[in-house]
Amino acid sequence: MANAGNIGTDTLLRRRTTRRALLAGAVTAAAGGAAGMAGYAATQTLGSEGTGGNSVVVPGVATDGATPGPEPLELISDPLTRAAHLLRRAGWGGTPAQIGEFAALTREQAAERLLDYTAAGNTALDARIASAGFNLTTPGPGLDKKRPPLVRDIQRWWLMRMCYTARPLEERMAYIWHGLLVSGVSQVGGGLAKLLVTQNELYRSLALAKYDDLLQAASKDPAMMIYLNTVDSTKEHPNENYARELMELFSMGEGNYTEDDVRESARAFTGWRFSRPTERPPEGMSPEEVQEWRDQQIAAWQPSFYLQAKLHDSGTKTFLGKTGSFGGEDIVAIIMEQPAAGRFIVRRLFRELAYRDPDEAVIERLIGVWNSSGHSVREVVRAILVSDEFYSTRAYRGLVRSPVEFIVGAVRGLEIETNFPNLAAATPMDQQLFNPPNVAGWPGGASWLSSGTFFARLNFLDTSLFPKGKPVAIPTLTSQGTAESVVDEALRRLVDGSIPAASRAALIGFAQQLTNPDERAASVAYLVLASPEYQLN
Repeated sequence: MANAGNIGTDTLLRRRTTRRALLAGAVTAAAGGAAGMAGYAATQTLGSEGTGGNSVVVPGVATDGATPGPEPLELISDPLTRAAHLLRRAGWGGTPAQIGEFAALTREQAAERLLDYTAAGNTALDARIASAGFNLTTPGPGLDKKRPPLVRDIQRWWLMRMCYTARPLEERMAYIWHGLLVSGVSQVGGGLAKLLVTQNELYRSLALAKYDDLLQAASKDPAMMIYLNTVDSTKEHPNENYARELMELFSMGEGNYTEDDVRESARAFTGWRFSRPTERPPEGMSPEEVQEWRDQQIAAWQPSFYLQAKLHDSGTKTFLGKTGSFGGEDIVAIIMEQPAAGRFIVRRLFRELAYRDPDEAVIERLIGVWNSSGHSVREVVRAILVSDEFYSTRAYRGLVRSPVEFIVGAVRGLEIETNFPNLAAATPMDQQLFNPPNVAGWPGGASWLSSGTFFARLNFLDTSLFPKGKPVAIPTLTSQGTAESVVDEALRRLVDGSIPAASRAALIGFAQQLTNPDERAASVAYLVLASPEYQLN
């Protein structure tokens, strides 16, 4: 990986600086690293425990999918590196000042500061969002055809929250639940995209709650009810989609239930409904005015859950060995009594925060926390964030950045000001917030670093750092006095200053060719963000 980076950067330095040369050099510099990381990521998808294909050896990374033996853990020794690692995994990355603050804390103090996020005021974020004027409720273009697109704005809204929040773990947990308890605009519909904002706020409000409470609330969430068809289920025709995914993907995993359990539990969710707008438009409106009136009704609508008794199957059901006149709430409660549920959730949380192939001893320890805390997500996350495994070299740079992590990490690390006006440029990277590809969420791993998605990252950098051919201002880098200090500051902020000496020298040589401070800063940022090192989280 390092050799590929050195060769590509040296090649770039021999050419006169243009954006086209910059892009070509970055592609060459990162191609070898991307290939290796894609091979590693092939074994690292969230949806399975097995091995993947196309394995390529990357130094320090196991690619055979096997669970390593009980070797002594090597811990990250440098306090600043430990803090940067923590802030990337339990958030989206930190500024040098934030990393310095956390480096002075013990593991327990650092975890508590992140977990106790309600103590951190978020008024600056609230003011920033209010100033942006995002459309979070109203479909349609409006009578004047000037209303911002709803789906685009809710995506920009969440990215802004991630980038500028004072509560990074809150947004990280909402993101984790969005990727697990999946709903998407492809099924909910763009006209009802406001429901995904409501769901997002639900996941944020219960981010560290008992998982039982989160799962009960998600089951009654309108976006979820549409996405998995609960809202259409009747006692005559029970829909099995939610019942199946509730067990397979949301709580226990395959092999822990039978098809009879699916059928019986589907009966329990029949008749679940939520209120809908009922008013009719006034007489005398034009078709355009009627549509706008309906769009405004959607904007004002606050759906509430209810049980439509005549559509509900209240008969006796047998589910996971228990028998009774169960409703949907009972089904969720029975699931949460199963040992498989605890194992499933603690493993998922560890794989999201630390690394993908935990030893069984680690899982057993976390199950103990799960059971003793009454299924508290807060306490399981705490146990992960203070563990040797989390702070091990096995965890460090052991995950591949998703496109969202790629974008948000750059904004937070470089302290860039943006409201994501050109968000469409991020679409080819294959991660659209509020629209996972299917109910299993994003597979991650190799899919983030295919040849197509990696080139999409480079194109996104080109569009974002050189809009209309002009470099953006990056004050944290332009404030540095020399080419060497610009490079070192970018490396410090984005890759913990950890890059082969030859690569650093090549970057400095490149930066010395540029005399315009904005061009130098944006170009160096581009190359560091395109580096193999930055693709790993």
